[in-house]
Amino acid sequence: MTPIPYSLLAQALGLAVLHTLWQVALIWLVFKISSTLLKQRHQAVYWLAIVAMLGAALWFLTTFFTEFERLSAIQAVSPAPSNVSESIANATTYTSVAAVSWTVRAMNWLEMHTREIGWAWGICVAFLWLRLLGGWWMTQQLRYKGVVRPDAAFEAQCRQIALKLNIPQAVRLLESSLVREPLTLGFWKPVILFPVGMLLQLNPAQVEALLVHELAHIRRYDYLINLVQLALETCFFYHPLFWLISRDARVSREFCCDDVVLRYTNDPIMYARTLTDLQILKLQPLTPLTMNATGKSRFTERIWRIAGITPKRESRPSLFVVMLLPLMVALCSWWPTQAAPDTESLTSILTNVTPDTLPPAKAAKPATAAKPKEKAPSAAPADAIPAPVVAIEARKMNVFYIGVDNPLNIAVSGYSPADLKVELVGEGTITGSNGKYNAVVTTPGLVKIRVSGLKDGKVELINEQGYRVKRIPDPVIRLGTTSSNVITKEYLLAHKSVVAMLTNFDFDAVCNVIGYDLTILPKGGDPVTMTVKGSEIPAQARQIFESLGGDSDAIFFDDIKVVCPGDAAPRNIGGLAFKLKS
Repeated sequence: MTPIPYSLLAQALGLAVLHTLWQVALIWLVFKISSTLLKQRHQAVYWLAIVAMLGAALWFLTTFFTEFERLSAIQAVSPAPSNVSESIANATTYTSVAAVSWTVRAMNWLEMHTREIGWAWGICVAFLWLRLLGGWWMTQQLRYKGVVRPDAAFEAQCRQIALKLNIPQAVRLLESSLVREPLTLGFWKPVILFPVGMLLQLNPAQVEALLVHELAHIRRYDYLINLVQLALETCFFYHPLFWLISRDARVSREFCCDDVVLRYTNDPIMYARTLTDLQILKLQPLTPLTMNATGKSRFTERIWRIAGITPKRESRPSLFVVMLLPLMVALCSWWPTQAAPDTESLTSILTNVTPDTLPPAKAAKPATAAKPKEKAPSAAPADAIPAPVVAIEARKMNVFYIGVDNPLNIAVSGYSPADLKVELVGEGTITGSNGKYNAVVTTPGLVKIRVSGLKDGKVELINEQGYRVKRIPDPVIRLGTTSSNVITKEYLLAHKSVVAMLTNFDFDAVCNVIGYDLTILPKGGDPVTMTVKGSEIPAQARQIFESLGGDSDAIFFDDIKVVCPGDAAPRNIGGLAFKLKS
């Protein structure tokens, strides 16, 4: 039985992983262009995303088998070296540089390092698969732990909707004490779980809307497709563009289920308000192994779409996409050709290489005799000068932050403060004297504080100490001081702006809100959306607040942009959602 060539397998895997860097980028570019052309056809965009992910996996496997066969052929032709990388290195060393194209030489160099990449990829995927299987097992326990049957009327309603949606499986409806919002598990024997008591708290129309949404996931086999999607995300964990395709698939999946609900209920405002209530009451994140009503998509975008709002979007193409086009051309040309003009292929070169034609190995230089170690002195000389003790103390934190002053105390034993020279090595400056200094940094990374001293007319380096450089952490957005998502109309009118608060931050810094999107969803009325510049709530919005009934109305502050000291560009902090109570 032929032993499995693990070394070749690792090298082939490493090469396949490297090639996916441009392969997935090319697939993502085609997907984005196609999805833009499809616009509001969410079902088509969803399947396009699934096909794109499966295509990336198929291309990865094809590349792996192709590279494995190529490396096996190289090893069979030149068995003398201990591995394929050494064989390629010998052949490249023997052949003149002009005889091999630069693309082939680049691939040769990479092949000498792809074994480690392959092993690292395999180990990471194995651990991620174990984590995924553990999460799946824990999710399945929700079927049996802390569950009770709901009222028979709700079970009958679930069966009736399932028949209308042509669902062939028998669907169980249960109430669970372990979940905080409706979710669906399984595809052969699907189960819909509602939090205990929620079915009685919602009105019949809301219960029907949520059941239709969960049953739509079952009808579309979204749970099974999501498992495949999670498996692919595990294999392509290192590629951010693959995660973007996967995210778009999840967003389109929720849009498709929302369309089913809207066709079934024909009451978009009621459905939007139901999802808003769920989003506000959701207390804990859910596992990605479930299908739930609020989904893992951009929530405010879903509310706008359900309510019939079309937000203004930037019509110019993304700078990232524009820059990616020439990059794709360059990366695609990197694939090594089998035959280049005026050069022989690497396989032909190795075929003509024999042990007789290889240059003789260089003779190893004789090892230099080691000098006998001198015996260490038993004690330090009486007149030895002890090394100076350097004390560098950051008065705020042991980290430097961009955009603020970072005060330092510096002292060195045996030196007066006037004889010290303090420098900042890296992006930034340091000022001060007499032991009190202040560092101002500009770029994330690492800087060093270098301390030198004047001794006998000469400046000598005494010590260096490194510090990490970080930007100011993201602030917390508040309307006033409350952290609750349920507020009164009076509280809403009492506050004229949203504020950005830096919590647990010792430096004197203020972050400013420069803009946000405001959506007002009145009970029984049409939704209103507006784009606001600055942090203040505009007068038009406050007039609408005055007209609200103050019971079950919803307010969204979304896409909040903030600028903190030292920021080169605004930060997107996310959003706030409030429900009014009387």
